[in-house]
Amino acid sequence: MKHINRLNRFILGAISIATVGVFTACEQEFYQDEQYRKEIYIVSGEDNIFQQEFSFGEDIVGYVSVYAGGTTPVEKEVAVELEIDATALQEYNKKRYGESYDQYAKELPESRYTVDGWSVKLFPSEDTPYTLFPIRVDVNGLEPEDNYFLPLRVASVSDYMISDSRRNVLLRIFVKNEYATTKKATYYTMNGTSLKVAKDTWKPLETDKGQPKYNAINSTKPVAPIAEQGIRILTGSTITSDRKELRKQGVAVTVHPEEEVDVDVIGSDGLPTGEKIKCQKVTLDKWYDVDGGITVLNIDDKPSYYNPMKKEFTLNYRYNYKSNDWYEMKEVMTPLDITNN
Repeated sequence: MKHINRLNRFILGAISIATVGVFTACEQEFYQDEQYRKEIYIVSGEDNIFQQEFSFGEDIVGYVSVYAGGTTPVEKEVAVELEIDATALQEYNKKRYGESYDQYAKELPESRYTVDGWSVKLFPSEDTPYTLFPIRVDVNGLEPEDNYFLPLRVASVSDYMISDSRRNVLLRIFVKNEYATTKKATYYTMNGTSLKVAKDTWKPLETDKGQPKYNAINSTKPVAPIAEQGIRILTGSTITSDRKELRKQGVAVTVHPEEEVDVDVIGSDGLPTGEKIKCQKVTLDKWYDVDGGITVLNIDDKPSYYNPMKKEFTLNYRYNYKSNDWYEMKEVMTPLDITNN
């Protein structure tokens, strides 16, 4: 009997060892498969967002990267088909903004982008386990206050697997020019003067001892890019984030690099030295032509200009808004925070 019990214990022990060995081998095979398993995905960051700045122009190309994950390169050529996936943007808006519909990000209109084809290929290579998907984006006419996304997803692959978590990307479109960007708020410091004047004659309505009474103004001025050579500002120290008011009060400032203005060099005593420098002509106009909106006039004998060496605007203009009062403005704007990467 004792011999039989010892034999039974031996057999059970052998079975246990064999079972552990089988499970260990399966586990190693599983982790090996996991380690070398290749998944195709689109490179992105948090919330599957990839951000990119686009300049104004007719043929500005951006890229998203399609990547083959895994510790080794793909062994064969892989065709990857992409497509638009508006659902991803809808889910992002609901998650981030809930019922605040006015804050929802917008899908980039079809008229604002083109692609040569929706398929790209991955090739066996240790150096480049990715391929680039080019997109031509035209940002002309995009509103600087709106958030624009191009929602993309991997539709299919000819081999391997598609990543469940990184199948989609929300390509966020930022707009930039030489003077401002929407990627982050752009500010200029502004120092200047304001003078109340009579319509048509432009004579000062406020004087001090017979001299025009200029009121000093200064502010930290938000600036937005609206064209290749254009920015939008508000008059003086005015600040608003209301979109209707921005359209009513917004002033379009346009630089004309091909037209030069002779500008006096001012000495340390505050007087002209007799020297002149060449600067670029600037003109101002209303940003939007809407009922009840601002009226803006340039001053012929006091041209506005942009100094590209100092990246500084000097603006001379007259405006009228919501009353019969006209104001003559001089504003000197110097960039405080500007990104042009």
